[in-house]
This record gives sequence, C-alpha cells and structure tokens, in this order.
Amino acid sequence: MNKFYMFTKDSCGPCGLVKRYVNAMKDDRTDKIEEIQLEDFSDEPIPEENLALAKKYDVTATPVLVVTSPNGTILDKKIGGLRITQSIRQLLDQYGIS
Repeated sequence: MNKFYMFTKDSCGPCGLVKRYVNAMKDDRTDKIEEIQLEDFSDEPIPEENLALAKKYDVTATPVLVVTSPNGTILDKKIGGLRITQSIRQLLDQYGIS
C-alpha cells in the first residue's frame, strides 16, 4: 500500500490549517495519513526516525505531504498549506488509500 506522510510542526500556522481541513473532510481515508512531527519545543528531541524521513524525502519546511510507493519511492509531493488542501482529495483517490 502507498504511504502518505504529513510533515508538520505544532508552531506552524499553515500546518494547523491543513490539519483542520483534513479533519473537516470527514473522510475515513485521512486516518491513514501518518503525521511526522518535526517540532522540538519540549525537552524531548525530535525522534531520529522523523529526522531520517525528513532527510530521505528532502523536507526542509512544513507543511509537506509526501506520497510514497510501498518501497519508499516518492510518487508525489506537495509543499505548503494551499497546495496540500487543494490536492489532498485527488491524491487520496489517485494513490489509493482504501
């Protein structure tokens, strides 16, 4: 199954807008989108696996939505809140989260 990764930070305004939009969609497929938190405001450092994914998919800002094949190849990547909200339904349909 293809994977959807949403790279986000709690302090990122557009990230919050994307999260609210996704929640408002009332589409069960959005539960399959894995949120990758890149915030480090707490005493806890960013998990190494999150940093590794961000590096692997060349994520340098947030929000970013990355769609990958089961083997990790990038199928699509949307950067920025507006681009993500405008295309998320089409991406869910096209890349088959069921």
